[in-house]
Amino acid sequence: MAKRKLSNQQRRRVQQKQHAESDATSNSSATSEHLGEKQPGLVITNFGKRLLIEANDGEIYNCAARQHLGKLVAGDRVTWQTDIEPNTGVVVSAEPRTQELSRPGFRGQKRMVAANIDWLGIVAPIEPGIHPDMIDRYLVAAHQLKLPALILINKIDLIDSDEQWEAIAELLIPYDEMDIEILPVSAETNEGMDELREVLMNKNSVFVGPSGAGKSSLIKALIPDIDIKTNQLSESTGLGKHTTTNSILYHLPEFEGQTGNIIDSPGVRQFSPAPCELHELEQAYPDFAPFLGQCKFNNCTHTNEPDCAIKHAVETGDIHYTRFQSFQRLLSEFKDSPAG
Repeated sequence: MAKRKLSNQQRRRVQQKQHAESDATSNSSATSEHLGEKQPGLVITNFGKRLLIEANDGEIYNCAARQHLGKLVAGDRVTWQTDIEPNTGVVVSAEPRTQELSRPGFRGQKRMVAANIDWLGIVAPIEPGIHPDMIDRYLVAAHQLKLPALILINKIDLIDSDEQWEAIAELLIPYDEMDIEILPVSAETNEGMDELREVLMNKNSVFVGPSGAGKSSLIKALIPDIDIKTNQLSESTGLGKHTTTNSILYHLPEFEGQTGNIIDSPGVRQFSPAPCELHELEQAYPDFAPFLGQCKFNNCTHTNEPDCAIKHAVETGDIHYTRFQSFQRLLSEFKDSPAG
């Protein structure tokens, strides 16, 4: 087959591309000569192709990142260098993460939320409502990441009757029986906020939960000057009002001689933990533990199989039905996922 000849216009485009690549290489080399000394930094937020990096002295720098580093998020520890322009720099390497929290993004792609966290605050609001399935999904993620988790019952100022308290208490019985800590809080009345501050000290924490859960309101109550901090971050990005949908790391004010970090994560309609095998999902449900290995079939999925110990435990009330439901939903999702 004869080789196809390029037209004059196509040849010009190829030459222009080659020149552009050559110029980019030479510019990169020239720029690297003007970079400052390498130094450690902390990712405060990622806003598209740029990062806000906090230096050891607390100053914030608007930085680019080397392409091979991939997606960096709030909480990442990096090595960076100052650039020619004031308050700018280049991230040249990233430290390995101890933990990372992600969620499904566009078309099922993994979207990073936060890095190097050691505590998870699951925000379950009175309004628009407490959903055990949502709580269970984040508890599975906490188990996968080996992170301690606390359930924050938020907006308790909206509770106006004993009957409402009793209904909420009934929803939370499965978690109370598993000894999962539950803390009622309100940013409006400040109820439970001192207890929350104490829990957050000396940790890198992240609040998670659905849209409208009130995560940002809790953080604003914990950090009274957060509007000033947010405006400073907006000025650093050069984008005007800060409207990013990515996570942002904030330093908490000192409390009883201690401090900590909190990452505000975007709300999602429905969170899904990382897909895993059946036996791994079973381990993420500690209330299933006494009954595992007692089913008739070794590969029992606790769905339609006869003589299933898990289903029998649900019938006798030893496993709460809401927990069994959330398990089956996740099992079905993981089966249909690309990694399932």
